[in-house]
Amino acid sequence: MKKLMIAGLVTADDDYQDYCKVFEKLGNESLLSLQMKDLELADGLILPGSGQDMNPKLWGEEDQCSNDINDELDALQWELMESAIEKGMPILGICRGMQFINVYFGGSLIQDLPCSDSHKTTSPENYHDVLHVPGTFMEKLYGESSEVNTRHHQGVGRIGENLQVVSIWNDGEDSVVEAIACESHSILGLQWHPEKMFLYGNEKQRMDAEKLLRWFLTRGGER
Repeated sequence: MKKLMIAGLVTADDDYQDYCKVFEKLGNESLLSLQMKDLELADGLILPGSGQDMNPKLWGEEDQCSNDINDELDALQWELMESAIEKGMPILGICRGMQFINVYFGGSLIQDLPCSDSHKTTSPENYHDVLHVPGTFMEKLYGESSEVNTRHHQGVGRIGENLQVVSIWNDGEDSVVEAIACESHSILGLQWHPEKMFLYGNEKQRMDAEKLLRWFLTRGGER
C-alpha cells in the first residue's frame, strides 16, 4: 500500500475528493495537504487539476485571460515539487498539474487555446481521441490512440527541459499536448482526468484510466 499526497488547495469549487476515492479504490491511502511535513509521509506526489490557473509571470508573460490566479498555491506546489524531485519521489500531474510540471521545467503555457471550445468542461463530459507518440510507454500501454475526457481552456506551449511529449490531440488543423513525461525522474503529466474516467466513465474508459494509474503506482514502487 502506498500513500499519495494530493497537493491541492481546498476551495468551494475544488474539494479533490475524487482523487482520494480513486486511489483508495486502487488500494492506496491518500493525503490532502500542501504542507511540506506531510510530504515526508508520502510515497508519491499528485498535482491535481483546479479551476485556479497559474500566474503567467512564472513563464515571463502578462496575464491575458487566466482564471482565479493563486500565487500562494503556485509557491507551495513549487516547493513541494522541488522537494519531491530531490527525494526521487514519483510525481503525477493532472490537468493544471501537468501544466505546472511544464512550467516548473522552464516551459510555457498557452493562456487560452484557439481551439479551447473543443476542450472545455461540458455536461455530459466531453471525450476525444489522443494520439500516442510511437516508441513511448503510452504507445505500449494503449497502442496508437485512446479516448480521454477533457476539461481545460489552457494548454502546454513551449516544452520544458528534460520533458518529452508522449500524447497529443490533433484535429487536422490544431494540435494540443495531452501528456508529457520525464522518465528519469518518474514524472508524468496528463491533460485529462483519469480519476473522473475511473469513477464515472463507461467500462472501457474505466479500464483505460486504471491501466495508466496502476502504471504510475508501479513506477512509485521502483524508486
